[in-house]
Amino acid sequence: QASLGQLFQSRKAKSAMDSTLDDRPTLTWQDVALVVARFGEGFELEKMLPSERDQNFLIRRPDPSSGNEDRVVFKVHNPNDSPDFVELQSLALERAVAGGVSCQRLLRTTGSNEAVETLTLASGRACLCRALSFLPGRMLAEAAAAAASEQERAALFAEVGRSVGRVSAGLQGLEHPAGDREFPWDLCACEDVITLRSGDVVAERRHILDGFLERYRARLKPVLGRLRRSIAHNDPNDHNLVVASSGSVGVLDFGDILRTYTVADAAICMAYLLFHISPGAGLLEGVLPFVLAYHAECPLEAAEVDALFGLALMRVCTSVSMSAYQSKLDPDNEYLLISAQPAWKLLERVAADGIEEWAPAFLRKALGFDTDGSSGP
Repeated sequence: QASLGQLFQSRKAKSAMDSTLDDRPTLTWQDVALVVARFGEGFELEKMLPSERDQNFLIRRPDPSSGNEDRVVFKVHNPNDSPDFVELQSLALERAVAGGVSCQRLLRTTGSNEAVETLTLASGRACLCRALSFLPGRMLAEAAAAAASEQERAALFAEVGRSVGRVSAGLQGLEHPAGDREFPWDLCACEDVITLRSGDVVAERRHILDGFLERYRARLKPVLGRLRRSIAHNDPNDHNLVVASSGSVGVLDFGDILRTYTVADAAICMAYLLFHISPGAGLLEGVLPFVLAYHAECPLEAAEVDALFGLALMRVCTSVSMSAYQSKLDPDNEYLLISAQPAWKLLERVAADGIEEWAPAFLRKALGFDTDGSSGP
């Protein structure tokens, strides 16, 4: 298996991420309708849903018993997704639901009671397909932006913490061979990925990443060996979390799942919540309701508390690095650079304020740990 360095060195060879993007299915409703029918008759296409590497068809049919409509997401997996990897996603989804998390339910075929079907592309490659219930609501990104007050945002972030914490807790103890894989968005690989892609970042901003890498090596690396590892969702971002009308938060898309730091889901989710903190509010104070709620559902160890904020920042650094890399591959796509602007603003703010230095002590005190700077036994 290629190392991460090998995966990123050659644009011609491309990275694992690039190959899955290039191989993303481009099917029509007519192409998938017969496979959809195995999960039930009468479905019609409502619209396509966004997906970076798969294809998602939102479909619906009348439900005579309730007078409403059944809405289902028919997912056509990337042909690079193995049966083992799709199985892991399904197992993780079921464990999250068993832990009380609002997630999509797996539907099964009407005849053979299968959760996964196969669709063959014109190229001869096979795509695995699943049908999942639709979670209604607003994306967290929209709900957070619409929060009318800091108190409303704090309550929302606490709900996010409860849901993401339950996912993390539910996945602990899950073992599966497909979880052991190399992936650019794995926080265990963040230093390698950022280093390899820093040359793609515009020269005037490169020093910002260099500073974060330097502080990562000095402050975080000594702690990393004490962090637990387990299978994690690995992408609870603000477009994979759905806020229902009741205020509860559902979790979508287990497609980035892998074995990594147990604290990764807390760190990754925190990274995206930081974008929604008002300029005049404290960053750590703003995300504290999330951290407290997460900790109540999936208790963090002292070393994980020390690493949490730093790992969140490394996720942001990975994001801007990958955005710069993808922009070089697709220079006409202005959206890639525009969408990275909030991340750069956050990194510039953190670098100017020096929050990294005192974040571990702040979070330790808030969670009831000692504050002497050690990570405990």
